[in-house]
Amino acid sequence: MSETRFNLRRPNPDAAADVESYIDHGTAALPAEEEPAAQETPEKIRRLVVLLPNSTHRRFKLLAAARETTMSDLCRTWIEEAIGDQFQ
Repeated sequence: MSETRFNLRRPNPDAAADVESYIDHGTAALPAEEEPAAQETPEKIRRLVVLLPNSTHRRFKLLAAARETTMSDLCRTWIEEAIGDQFQ
């Protein structure tokens, strides 16, 4: 069998540390009174999005972060507007 080699660039160490910190924080079991709010800060979202490939998903996340909303709420708004336009 032939060996396959991949040339992968290493991410920015600071960005990788942010992701590891985010994962560690998200998986830590906290008592109920210390649970953080479900909504992430826009700065944290922007730092994490930088690590994603340049894609539609990344642009969509940036748009949601800029509007300080979730991707789910953004989709819901667009669907409601589209349905409203169809039935006017």
